[in-house]
Amino acid sequence: MNRRWFLAYVFFILNGLVQSLAFAQATISIDTESVVFCPAKPEQNTPPTFTEKECQQGLLFDIDPQNVELWLKANLTVTDAYLKRKQPSAIFVFAKMSSEVFLNGEKLGSNGTPNFLKEEEFSGDMDARFYIPPRLIKRGANEIIIHASSHHGFLTLSRPIHFIGISEYGQTSEFFKRDLLILLSLLGAMLLGCTYLITLVFNAEDKGTPALILLMLAAASGQLFTEISRVIFNYSYPLHDVRLIAIVALSLIFGCSLLLFTLKKFAQVQRNFWLMLVVPLTLLLSFMIPGFDGKSAIAILVPALFCVVISGLSCWKIRSRESISYFIAYSVFCLTIVFTFGNFNSMYFYYIVTGMMAFLVIKIVNQSVKDNVLRKEEEQELVKLQLKVDQLAQQKSPTTLQLSSAGKIEVIPVHEVAYCKAAGDYVEIFLTNQGQSLFSGTLKSIEEQLPSSFLKVHRSYIVNLDEVMSVTSATSSGILVLKSGEEIPVSRRILPHVRGVIKGSSAIV
Repeated sequence: MNRRWFLAYVFFILNGLVQSLAFAQATISIDTESVVFCPAKPEQNTPPTFTEKECQQGLLFDIDPQNVELWLKANLTVTDAYLKRKQPSAIFVFAKMSSEVFLNGEKLGSNGTPNFLKEEEFSGDMDARFYIPPRLIKRGANEIIIHASSHHGFLTLSRPIHFIGISEYGQTSEFFKRDLLILLSLLGAMLLGCTYLITLVFNAEDKGTPALILLMLAAASGQLFTEISRVIFNYSYPLHDVRLIAIVALSLIFGCSLLLFTLKKFAQVQRNFWLMLVVPLTLLLSFMIPGFDGKSAIAILVPALFCVVISGLSCWKIRSRESISYFIAYSVFCLTIVFTFGNFNSMYFYYIVTGMMAFLVIKIVNQSVKDNVLRKEEEQELVKLQLKVDQLAQQKSPTTLQLSSAGKIEVIPVHEVAYCKAAGDYVEIFLTNQGQSLFSGTLKSIEEQLPSSFLKVHRSYIVNLDEVMSVTSATSSGILVLKSGEEIPVSRRILPHVRGVIKGSSAIV
């Protein structure tokens, strides 16, 4: 089974890489290092010459259209290989802004309505495409001009423009689908884990531990779904701010839940001290660090680092295999976050988190199995103890059975009774010496006189456990085989209990 999971995992990774390479061949970005941008003048509807003194040249990702109106000019070099594909093309603009796009002097279309005033701007989509008539595309250098503004967001992003370039015409979501198969697979695995943990929370005696892991897994699933929502839904650019806040909030929930889980396992006594130290520090650093990828990474990295410290202190004090395994897992988790810090909200993050959650779920499943085994052992010990108590009580109980029938009272030693069988208004008493007596009354009244070494195994039978040789299962019930060779039916409903009692009785010395 582990090998199958490993091969499936490798397949998804290779498939994602192949799709990424194929996509890269069909996409050409603008020259991001020499973009000219100029502030727009009020009611300027035509592009500037880009030679005005207020114009500047710089990197695309440093240009900020937030709360201003700009004109941008960039070069895009189309290769022969791209033109030979002979597919309809479009310019893709992924940015937090409204925009108008011009290619080689001709307007292609608008995404919203850029304007100098907030009241006059209509919000565009976060991801937009503009169809290119084939006659406009030239081999070699092509000039792209974009009129942009972004007045409606409530966050100020350090990189509001993500990509501008040309690709085959299609939905904007196609641009991100190269990783979708892998991400959906990871999301499915996380949701499956959530389903299992919900069951575990309801059935576990200690609900706190699985509940915290469930909260972590739910936060990671929510963050992953929020990430791929950009593929599923095409939303207006102000909603991008909401999406980013949701991702950071879910990262904080994950990090704090991981901290609480670790404290519950290794530092119950000092829990308040660690919480008062780590939680404010995480919130402060998440607020201070620029960029939402960085905020998400810090929201998880800081609590995880303290989890390394807490589990490390436990290793130093106790030196148990359990604490060592957690210390190693937390250390690897933190190192991978550090090494992938710049690309945290990419597939790397979800590989890391899925691996960490798999480790925690395996740990809790193993603990649950151990707890179940221990619980069964305790139940068996309880049966043995109860039988011991019953034996002591039996020594003080009557050793004879008084039977009344047809006006006569017959006294029979209890140890000579093999079993009792209800027969209408009478009870047949079968003895160990193959003898038989008749009692005028109910099976219940006989049961009340017998010691605990007798067990009612059927609505019509009471059996002396000392006479039982074996118990087997039949089609609709169980069968007790006595020393005399007689077979007594056992109700299927109470068969497991009968097995437990007989097993416990046989274990008593």
